[in-house]
Amino acid sequence: MRLFLIAFIGPVGSGKTHVARIVARRIGAVHIRTDDIRVLLRKKGKPYSRAPLIAKQMAQKAFCSGKSVVLDFDAVRPQRQKELVRFAKQFGAGTLFIRVLTPERLILKRLREHRYSRKDLFQSAEEAIRVHYLRRALHRKKKKLQLKPGFVINNARSLLPQINKVVKKLRK
Repeated sequence: MRLFLIAFIGPVGSGKTHVARIVARRIGAVHIRTDDIRVLLRKKGKPYSRAPLIAKQMAQKAFCSGKSVVLDFDAVRPQRQKELVRFAKQFGAGTLFIRVLTPERLILKRLREHRYSRKDLFQSAEEAIRVHYLRRALHRKKKKLQLKPGFVINNARSLLPQINKVVKKLRK
């Protein structure tokens, strides 16, 4: 199977991590969660701005060992999408962007009901919801500028058939 870098577009609480985990497991890819990187940086008192560099180093290591990469973060910014395409090409890897669509009422319900701990990027529902609203504005502004996603996964529908289509495309 060809190497791929798979990245997601979707606001906080949309289900990117859930989908990323399943896709990574199904294709045997390395799952890199920038939220986990940020939590480690917070524990060490380091700035979050280092997270993209650390994720890139982890992805490079995976590509060099012949593994595809699932980058679990919100790749909503067009410039970041272009950087990811260039980065993947250095390793002969294809790039696939997956937009995760989730009704806002479901996102807010998830964020309110989640039990937050030290392992989470956000320490409370209020913080997660505040960030959701800030990032939501990015999604509304940038839609016209973004690269067209290879797939759109609608969280209001059954996930497995949609994920099966992604996996089938990746295995071609």
